[in-house]
Amino acid sequence: MRVDQLWRYPVKSVGGERLTAATVDALGIEGDRGIAIHDEREEITWAGAVPALMRLRAVALGPGVAELVLPDGRRFRSDAPDAASRLSAAVQAKVTPVEHQPPHQPDTALHVLTTTALRSLASTLPDSAMDASRFRPNLVLDDVPGDVPGDHATGYPEHDWIGRRMVVGTLRLRFTQGCDRCVMITKETPTVPHDRAVLRWVARELGNSFGVYAAVEKPGHVRIGDKARWLD
Repeated sequence: MRVDQLWRYPVKSVGGERLTAATVDALGIEGDRGIAIHDEREEITWAGAVPALMRLRAVALGPGVAELVLPDGRRFRSDAPDAASRLSAAVQAKVTPVEHQPPHQPDTALHVLTTTALRSLASTLPDSAMDASRFRPNLVLDDVPGDVPGDHATGYPEHDWIGRRMVVGTLRLRFTQGCDRCVMITKETPTVPHDRAVLRWVARELGNSFGVYAAVEKPGHVRIGDKARWLD
């Protein structure tokens, strides 16, 4: 197995950025979800309430600061004086980007998905556009071996990884639980359209779980192309 994609999401409920390498600690990828979006009540909101957030992208600039990229390509910093007004106009809701301290949840530090699962879901739902942006993983692993030597896996192999440990780059991971899905996987992103069929199928056929979470037992670094191997 090898690392095919690395993703960071500097702003909660906003599209993320693809990385070539990342530093990972016990809470996940450095700079992940360091900014939240507050609504007019000054409470954290999400794409379920403001779907247009998922049509934006964010690029980390430093601790608690990101560049927001609008669908038309315009960009502005999350700490700019007019950031709230520009973001509110873009998503048609009164919102404000605010520096955020993610909760301490080490058992769900990283969200891991396989290209096998993405291909299997795309094959099952041929009328639905499918890519990683719909599911917001941190790591996407490729070349997952099947049960027969020399064959690649089919289906959703990561669902069988709970409790196992893996080395990826200089990281040591322990898979803890499946990733329960919600309405966010139906939302439009810069690369896929709105699609309710995806959540209906995942809920009905996969027990509403797609992808897995991992705890980081040993922090370190990971980059595209790094090999992944099992410890148990």
